[in-house]
Order: sequence, then C-alpha cells, then structure tokens
Amino acid sequence: MFGAALPALLVGAGVVLDYGMLSESRTAFQAVADASALAAAREFRLANASPATVQSVAQKFATASLKATNHSGTVAASVDIKKMTVTVEVNAIVKTNVMHMFGTEMVAVGAKATARVRGSAAICVIGLEKNKNETIHLEKDAKLEAPECAVYSNSNKPQGLKAMQNSSIRARFICSAGGSYKDKFDSFSPSPTLDCPVLADPLASRPPPPTGGCSATDLKVTTSITLSPGTYCGGIRISKMAAVTMNPGIYVFKDGPFDVSGGASLKGTNVGIYLNGKGAVIRFDADTKIELTAPRDGIMAGILFYEDRNSPLNQKHEILSNDAKVLLGTLYLPQGELNISANKPVAAESAYTIVVARRFTLSAGPTMVLNAKYSSTNIPVPDGVGPGATAAHLAQ
Repeated sequence: MFGAALPALLVGAGVVLDYGMLSESRTAFQAVADASALAAAREFRLANASPATVQSVAQKFATASLKATNHSGTVAASVDIKKMTVTVEVNAIVKTNVMHMFGTEMVAVGAKATARVRGSAAICVIGLEKNKNETIHLEKDAKLEAPECAVYSNSNKPQGLKAMQNSSIRARFICSAGGSYKDKFDSFSPSPTLDCPVLADPLASRPPPPTGGCSATDLKVTTSITLSPGTYCGGIRISKMAAVTMNPGIYVFKDGPFDVSGGASLKGTNVGIYLNGKGAVIRFDADTKIELTAPRDGIMAGILFYEDRNSPLNQKHEILSNDAKVLLGTLYLPQGELNISANKPVAAESAYTIVVARRFTLSAGPTMVLNAKYSSTNIPVPDGVGPGATAAHLAQ
C-alpha cells in the first residue's frame, strides 16, 4: 500500500514545493514593489519633481532590489502627477519543478504597489555640479541645519555628498545623484536617498537684471554712508568700521568683489545683488555684521545674490562673518562655490534662506541654518524651490 501511494505522495510533496517557491517569489516581488513605489513617491517631496524623474527612480530602485535578492523579472512603473501617485509592477514567468508534469509548466507571478504623497517639500539646497566630488562638502564640526526642507546634490560621484570630521547634515530629505556618499550614516539625518535623478537648475529661466553705465569705479568705503542702486564697476570694498546702509533696489558688481571687512557693518532691505564678470565675488569677513533681505518684487524678487551664468567657473564666494544672522532670500551662484566658515550660526534669524550653487561647502565649524518659514515674510520664494510638506505612504 505504501509503495502504491508513494508516487502520489511524491507528487503532492512536489506540488507543495512548487507552491512554496511561487509564494516566496510573490512575497519577494511584493516587497520590491512596495519599497520601489515608496522610494519613487518620495521624489514628489521635491517641489520641482517631474513624472519622468519619478518613474526613473522607481524603475532603477526595483531593478537594483531584484538583483540584490537574486530574483529576475520585468519592472513597469507609472506616474499620476495629478494624484501624486506612483505605481510599480513586478512580474515574471516562473518554471515549475513538478507541476509541469500536469500541464502547468510555466506560472505567472507578479506584485503591484501604489504609493502616494500629499504635497511636496521645499528644496533649500541644490549643488549643481554633476561631474566632480564634493558638490556639497562639510568638514571640521560644520553643521547644516535644514529640518523643514530638502538638501540635494547633483553630483554622480561617490563623494559628491560628503560630511567629515564630526560634521553633519540634518534636513527633511537628503538626496544624492551619486550611488554612494562618503561618510557614516550618523552624519546625516535622515540617511540620504541615493541614485536620485539630476535636477535641472530651477532658476535657469530667470533673466538677469540689466547692467547700466558705471555709477562708481573701484569704490572704497571707509566711513559710514548710504549706498544707492547702480552698477559698481570694479566692485566695492567696505572697511574700517564703516556702517553702510543699502537703499532698496538692484546693485550690480561688475568685474570686482563685494568685500566687507575691518569691523564694518552692512544693512540692506529689499536689495538684489548681481555679480557679473571676473572677480565679482562676495566676501564678508569674520568681524563684520551683515543683515540683508531680497527684493519683494521686480526681476530679482526673492533672489538676494545672483551670479551671472557667464561668469568664470568656480569663483569662490565666502561668508565668514560671525554676525550674519539675516540673509533672507535665495543665494543663486550657478557658476561658483559658496563657502561658509564662521564661528556663529549663519542666517539663523532669516525667515528663509535657499542656496542654489555650483558647489556648497562648510568648513571650520560653522552652523548654517536654512529656515523655511515662508508664510512669515513678504519676500516671495522663487518658483522651483517653493514650500510644501509631507511623507510618502502606500495607498495600495
């Protein structure tokens, strides 16, 4: 009787094994679909996310996850930009071990997940440099505090996002176009999302302000005065404890620096600073006091510093001031490096501060505070880096 029943028992055991294999594959596919949909939906948290970038993240994440779990299958991702949802499907045709003897040689196995977000997170830092290391770089106890907005590195290099020597970044969302980043997980809160799509310059369509004839050339200020908008050829150098007030308007610094040193103070409300040409850089020395807010309207509305896109590459802009509590607006430096190196918090009393720069570095112990209190000011936020908030969750 046992011998007669043995073939049936073996077949039953084989069917159970096939069922277990198919069930394991489906469970693995569901985990991949869930994780991929959530990872892609988080891209909606960026104010300028597009369907193409969200779909790309979903497909890349799912493909990498399948490979990591030794599974193979096809991945399909779709995005509904109106509903703020991303759907991921993972499917495969699996060959059976025993069931094929009963006419079921191949079985379709699949899983599907949909994730949704409501709203989006403002971007307060974009490092635009794509092809070099250290697009965003912190060292020597530096801290970047951006708890209500996103920090984004476009660099596709492993060290494009780097925090070292007890430095840290704290943000709502941290994203790196590179496949890895250089440092321990505890340097970042939360841990960065990797392999993010490269973001286009969100301010690329903003036209520069006009430049007129020279209002002054190689101006040196050593006494307390009030400046008026205009074109300052050769830049301005303020020093010797001078207290300078800038009237509202647009200031063009052509082929020379905006340099404040020697214990001087600088205050300007609703001012836009346009940096044009070789040597047109910002330098605020350690012993200075700086208080600046961007224009409320006009061609530079919401933009405090605007570096001309035809300026030389990698010019260095330095904020070293230990009393630069107010830098309200967007610091747009698409060709240059913004370096923060101060002993006291920078921009901490600003309603908001946004950095869009080719490179963004913090060194020698500074704390850069990027607030996102957009409703508390009448200075508008430029399109592409605007406000929002939320987290992704599975909807299906």
